[in-house]
Amino acid sequence: MKDVNAQNLLAAVMGWTDAEEIGAQVPALQLLADYKYDSYQRFGPGKRFVESLALWLNQFETGDRAIALSLVQKHLIFVSDQEMSHLVQLAYPDVIVQERLRLVAEENGIAPYRVGELRKHPRFEQLRVKSLYLGLSDGAHTNELRRASNGAISNEQIWQAYELGDAKADDMLSELRKSLIATSPEEHNANRKARFSLVWLVDDFSGSGNTYIRFDGEERRFKGKIKKIYDRIVAGDLVDTDYYEVYLLLYVATRQAIDHIEYWSERFTTEQGLKPLRLHVLHPIERDAALSDRMEPALMGVLGKGVYYDPRASDRHIAIGGTSSAQFGFANCSLPLVLSHNTPNNSVYALWGPENFSFSGLFPRVSRHRET
Repeated sequence: MKDVNAQNLLAAVMGWTDAEEIGAQVPALQLLADYKYDSYQRFGPGKRFVESLALWLNQFETGDRAIALSLVQKHLIFVSDQEMSHLVQLAYPDVIVQERLRLVAEENGIAPYRVGELRKHPRFEQLRVKSLYLGLSDGAHTNELRRASNGAISNEQIWQAYELGDAKADDMLSELRKSLIATSPEEHNANRKARFSLVWLVDDFSGSGNTYIRFDGEERRFKGKIKKIYDRIVAGDLVDTDYYEVYLLLYVATRQAIDHIEYWSERFTTEQGLKPLRLHVLHPIERDAALSDRMEPALMGVLGKGVYYDPRASDRHIAIGGTSSAQFGFANCSLPLVLSHNTPNNSVYALWGPENFSFSGLFPRVSRHRET
């Protein structure tokens, strides 16, 4: 009954009165809702997609509603929990293990295709033990990644945040020392300092790359999460500065973010004399997925109207992306993207506007930052 009422509301908002027209539009939207969109975790209690769509469209002027609906029907990219979990499941065998095999092959002059020999080499196990995994946000799925490794990643090797307190770091190093003595006693003794060698930075999504690494032109210095990690490495208390590798593992990222991270991380590490960052993206989103005036002038015209935007969205966090407005997303990414747990602010504002703002998004976002 609730689905029927929501469908009737949607038809009323869109002005669909002909049974044939309703039959051509509503079933496909309801199928998408059942398959994916109802699972959005930030919908209010009792609210589901078709109802949210009707209320969202009702905010637009009558002449703009069909164009706004085309954003959903033709362009929307929705990454479900199941799809994200699949990417997490792939991360350990398809990326992490492969990097370890590559290192063992290069260090010992073994052909990369001799996988059995590489896996049996003592160095392969040693590098497994000396790997550190740090989540870069609450969407990093660190617990799921650990479980997907089938015991290869222990609790003492992984942490849900990239800034480690001294007490936690000491605990992790203590456990690392015990593991090294157990796995390679001939190369490690109780008096030798234990340090990690492989640092894996993990996150679910990047739209622009700015929060990971950027250069502040006014302050003339690098900023971002990657810079902070390298600062910790240089300190030498957690990572072996004589032998280390730093990886950034992203489950989903745009080509804009990939290019940005690769360019600025290379500049940063080169200028500082540090080992380069190795970036791995399991599911890249290419540039043609972003909305543009060239491809969708009518849709961009509607989304750019001031009446469909709340200026409160233009806060200091949006300014980091180099724009004064979030109407087309952080750093003007103009994405039509929704993640099941939260809509990234790199998407167009019409998708993620908070529920308490004058124009609320179809998939309202909960910000990770609190404005005071």
